[in-house]
Amino acid sequence: MKKNDRILALCKAAEAMARGDFTSDIPTGDDDIGHLGKSLKKLSSHLQKQFDKSQSLYKIMVECNFNLRLIDVLNHIYESFQNHLPYDRMSLVLFEQDQSKLKLHWVRANYNKLELSTGYSLPVTDSSVQKLLDTHDMLIIDDLSTYLEELSESNLAQAASKEGIHSCLVCPLIATGKSIGFVIFSCRKKNIYKKLHKDLSLQIASHLALIIEKTQLYKDVKLNKQLIAQKKSLEQRVTHDALTGLFNRPAIFDILHKQILRAKRGGLQIAVIMIDIDHFKAINDSSGHLTGDAVLCEIAERLTNSARSHEYIGRYGGEEFLAIVSPYDQEGALKAAERFRNAIACQAISANQMLIPVTISLGVAISTEQGTLDENLLLQKADEALYLAKHNGRNRVELAHIDNKENPTDRKNSR
Repeated sequence: MKKNDRILALCKAAEAMARGDFTSDIPTGDDDIGHLGKSLKKLSSHLQKQFDKSQSLYKIMVECNFNLRLIDVLNHIYESFQNHLPYDRMSLVLFEQDQSKLKLHWVRANYNKLELSTGYSLPVTDSSVQKLLDTHDMLIIDDLSTYLEELSESNLAQAASKEGIHSCLVCPLIATGKSIGFVIFSCRKKNIYKKLHKDLSLQIASHLALIIEKTQLYKDVKLNKQLIAQKKSLEQRVTHDALTGLFNRPAIFDILHKQILRAKRGGLQIAVIMIDIDHFKAINDSSGHLTGDAVLCEIAERLTNSARSHEYIGRYGGEEFLAIVSPYDQEGALKAAERFRNAIACQAISANQMLIPVTISLGVAISTEQGTLDENLLLQKADEALYLAKHNGRNRVELAHIDNKENPTDRKNSR
């Protein structure tokens, strides 16, 4: 490439960066112009990371404004910031209402064996908690083993050490001028957290404090436990199927609607899985409806036990079920469907002193573009895929093909 052409390419790349486009092809080399290109390339990479970080923070603000559940925001943070903030584990601890204890309300890690799991609590008299209470800005622990030498009696530090944690970044959550808890990022490497991580972690903490305050998760007023139990019981009856305990049809449709809105806001994918019990009529005819009901309940329990926290399962009607999984890509959705299928097929169902082998067929529909985020389209395509699974021999998963050019307004729910 000629000198003038290279200079022109660098100018265009700089103009593109000014517009927020960091994908331009930047020529490099060993001469002065080439070195300038290398510097621009580094700058472009840095700006891209800053842009991605800002977008992730913006999404937290969006979720706060839409009153989404705190767990949705926490999962978003965990999934979005690992390129900007190193951690193997993220935890949310909040003070109990009487301020006598700190309780672990939420945790997510990239490993399975947790010593510190949800519900774990410590009195404020614990030496590690006292250290946290003295933290008004941010606490960085570079080496937990050294930290343990100073606070050998701390149950919190000992449990974290058993998980292999070495570094911690502790940010206080401040609401209405007082500390309500902490968000803790942890890593199994030593000396991992630097000053450059401070601003981002404190911004995340401020957003978390806002949503905790906004959703009234942290309250000063003691609520009557009996009233809470009565409310929960009423909500259960309104939203859940009386026989299987799964979400009923209106409730699972409501979840589908909300997840689609969330997917549209966040640029996420969503999968709908239609599930049907194979030859269920034969079970009712040969063994009776009481046995059929027992089979339905056992299948519902197996599906529930095999579902992840972001997978919702409801009774669509009769022997049909509907699963909503979001966010999900095609590979993950098919794995989820296969997990459901195997949970039923792996073992015969014991019902009324009989062992009944039962299988299910599943149809999967996934939205990959904004234009396919339509309830009727997804249900229709999942139903078509389910029909194909039945036609191809049952006890199998089929994936629907969705054409993004289809017009959702011209479509009606096939059911």
